[in-house]
Amino acid sequence: MQVPQIRLQQTYAQTGLRITQPVQEIEQLPAELSIKQVPATMNIDHKPYHLDINQEQMWNELNFKSNSVFSEDMAEFARQEGFEAIAEKSQEGDQMAAIEKKTDAIDAIVTSKANPGPAETIIAFIPSEGSVKINYTPPELNIDWKKGGAEIEVTPHKPNHTYTPGKTEVYLRQMQSLQIDFVGGNINTKS
Repeated sequence: MQVPQIRLQQTYAQTGLRITQPVQEIEQLPAELSIKQVPATMNIDHKPYHLDINQEQMWNELNFKSNSVFSEDMAEFARQEGFEAIAEKSQEGDQMAAIEKKTDAIDAIVTSKANPGPAETIIAFIPSEGSVKINYTPPELNIDWKKGGAEIEVTPHKPNHTYTPGKTEVYLRQMQSLQIDFVGGNINTKS
C-alpha cells in the first residue's frame, strides 16, 4: 500500500542592496602670507687708543739735550760756579784777615788747593729708572643696536567642501514560495 505523502518545497525570499557610495571633495587653497622685514640697525663708535711716550728726561740725562735745555743748564751751572767762586774767595779773604790768630793763612790756602780731598764718587744708572714716561689710553668701542622687526599678515582661505551623500536601495531579489505536493495515493478531498 502506498501511503500518501505531502511534500513541501520552500524557497526563501532574498533581498538585494543597491549601494551608491558617498562622494566627498575637499579643496584647500593655501593661506596668503605677507612678511615685511624691517632691518636692524647697528652703530659702532670707535675711539682709537692713544700712546704718549716722553723721552725728554732720558735724552737730557744722556746729555743729548735740546738747545733751550742746554742753554738753561749751562746758565745754571755758570751761576752756581760763580757763587761757589765768590764764597771761596770770601773765605780765603776771611782767613787772610784773621792775622790775630797768628796762622800762616797763605800756606793753608796753597796747601788746600795743592792737595784737594778725594773726589766724590756716585754710582748712577744713566738713564735713570722712570726717565721715559709712557701714557696709554686704551681704545673705546661702543656698539648700539636697534632692533628691526617683522610685520606678518595672514589671509586664510576656507576649504571648499562638496559632499554628495550615498544611497542604499533595498529590493526583492527572489520571491518566497511554498509548493505543496501530494504524492502517492488519491486523496479524497470531498467529504
